[in-house]
This record gives sequence, C-alpha cells and structure tokens, in this order.
Amino acid sequence: MLESFCKEKAAPLVLRLTLGGLCVYHGYLKIMAAGGTTWYPGMPTGWQLFISWGEFAAGLAILLGFRCRLAAGLALAATAASLWWWQGWNILRLPMRSLEQPLLLLIVALVLLFLGAGELSLDGWKGASLSPAKRAGRA
Repeated sequence: MLESFCKEKAAPLVLRLTLGGLCVYHGYLKIMAAGGTTWYPGMPTGWQLFISWGEFAAGLAILLGFRCRLAAGLALAATAASLWWWQGWNILRLPMRSLEQPLLLLIVALVLLFLGAGELSLDGWKGASLSPAKRAGRA
C-alpha cells in the first residue's frame, strides 16, 4: 500500500513541485525584464518571449498537474533551447559540474513527460494521466 502510494501519488507530486517551482521562478525572473523581452540582449525578441512566458506558463501547469505531459515537453524544449543557445557545440567540451543543473532539469522534465502528473493533480482528478487499463477499471 505504501509502495503504491509512493509510486502513483507522491513521486509524481515531488517531481511536479520541483520542476514547476523552478520553471515558475526562472520564468518570472525573465518576465520581470520588460515583459520577457530584454533578459538576454543578444537573443531575438521572439525567442526571449517564447522562453520566458513558456517557462512560466509550463511551470504553473506543472505545479497544478494540468496537461502535465504537454507542459513538461514545453519545459524540456525551453531548457534545451536555452542551453543550446548559450553553449552551442561547446556543450560537448564543458565540465560536468557546469552541466549538472541543466541536465537535472532536462531529466526531471523527461521523467514527467513519460510518467504524467500522477493522481494528485488536475490530470489525475480528470483521469487524463491514467493508463487505458486503469480508466477501464474505473468505469
């Protein structure tokens, strides 16, 4: 019973709170720079808007567990795009300690993309994150 609770409810919730909180925080900081348009002067304005608002909106959705897989995919894309923009091919030559935080965010987003929001979420409440077999058992 405890194992089931941890796998189906607690683990996805902890992952969601971690990734969602970080995305909201980072997105908010970027948005405070003139609405998300001036946080990185060398980057085109459209990309800055996409990354800042996408990160913020994805973070809110992940925190609530609303369309969590889609939001995790958006967070994954925004993090990968930011990392690629700043580092490019130089990423292959960076020391691992420089990549720990971005790689951790990418892995957590990938796990949420595969796992879904779990039962303690809006998706779980609606049944959107349940497998077809579990949905059939509920009906």
